[in-house]
Formats: sequence, C-alpha cells, structure tokens
Amino acid sequence: MSLKPLKASTQKKLEAAMQKKKKKIEELHQLPPYTVIFSEGTKTEPFYIQGLTKQVNQKYAQFTSGDRIMVIGTGRNTRSLLNYARKTVNSDYPECKVVWLMYDMDDFPYDDFDNTQFSAEGRTCEQEYHVAWSNECIELWFLLHFQPLFANVGRKQYNDILKGYFPYAKPLENIYDILKDKTHIAIAHAESLYAGYEEGTPPSKRTPATRVHELVGFLHAYL
Repeated sequence: MSLKPLKASTQKKLEAAMQKKKKKIEELHQLPPYTVIFSEGTKTEPFYIQGLTKQVNQKYAQFTSGDRIMVIGTGRNTRSLLNYARKTVNSDYPECKVVWLMYDMDDFPYDDFDNTQFSAEGRTCEQEYHVAWSNECIELWFLLHFQPLFANVGRKQYNDILKGYFPYAKPLENIYDILKDKTHIAIAHAESLYAGYEEGTPPSKRTPATRVHELVGFLHAYL
C-alpha cells in the first residue's frame, strides 16, 4: 500500500464528497443545526437548559459524531457575553449555525441590556444569533410554570414565591426535571406576558418579561 500523501485535487474531491454525504444525512433525518447556547450563569441556567439539550442530542446521536447542541456557562453578562460568544464561535465552533445568548437583566445598565439584543439580532454573519433574556432573572421563567405574573414584584421575591410550589434553592441540578411537565404552561404565560407590552418596547422596559420560551420552543421542535 502506498504511503504517499493524496494529491490536493483528490483531497478536495474527498472532502466535497464527505460534505455532500453529511448534508444528505442532515436533510434526511432533519437534524437540528449545530447550535451553541452561551449562558450568563454557570450553574442555574446551564443546569436547566442542559436538561432539554441532552434529550435533543440523544435523539440524534446515531446520526452524528458529536452533540448538535452545546451549552456553555460563561460567568459573563450582556455585551461581554455577546463578545465572548462571537470570539468563541469563530475560534472553536466552525460548524456552528445558530447561537443563543441566555442572560438576565439583574442590575446591569439598561443600555447594556438593550444593546445586547439589538447587536445580537442585527449581526450579519454566517451564524444566526438569538437572545433568551429574562427581566429581571431566570426565576421569572421558573415561576411562569406555576402561575402568570404581570406585576413587577422584584427579583428578590421570586425565590420566596417559588418556594411555595417546591423547595427551590440555587443551584438545583434537576431543575429541568422538576419543571418539564409544566413547560407548555410556562410558554403560554411567557408569550402572554411578552405580548402585553407595546411593540417596540425595549427589553429593559419589559419588566417583568422573558424570552426563554423562544429558546425552549426552538429545542422542542427537535424532540
């Protein structure tokens, strides 16, 4: 057997054939696009969303060599989260097609919170950028699994209200399993809450509100 390296032209043909085969597999089995979810939090948000992404990845594991959906907890917020996502995708995830940013309002400046969404959704690049923010915090999304909420009670109250439904404390590794049977309720409540604001209202003025349901809906489409 010859150990000579393949000619450049032959190598290109092989790579093209592999890409064509890979594309056919993706189309045939309707695989989810390679997606990276960058979370502001390093525990609570990743624990929750990984409960869902693991199901998606397991469903398509036989058709792909690795996970289609990845979750990265960063410890970064708003605009620094967007900048980190951009750099990391460009350097480490060349196959990535969709990027989600998962972050909270907390006490960050209104301009930073608003501009993160505007900058992410306005990006022109190979990847689609989406946001899944919560104003004020992820606990709002958790609470919407049990009840609607239209008043701004402040994020410090969310934990106490949640404890009325189950023993909530940060961080809960099984938070997704606790909430998953009520996901459809949370989506309906979140959609109603978000739609209650006038069109064009910036994220910082939508208090309370969340767009986590959009990320959850994106993932549910592949279950």
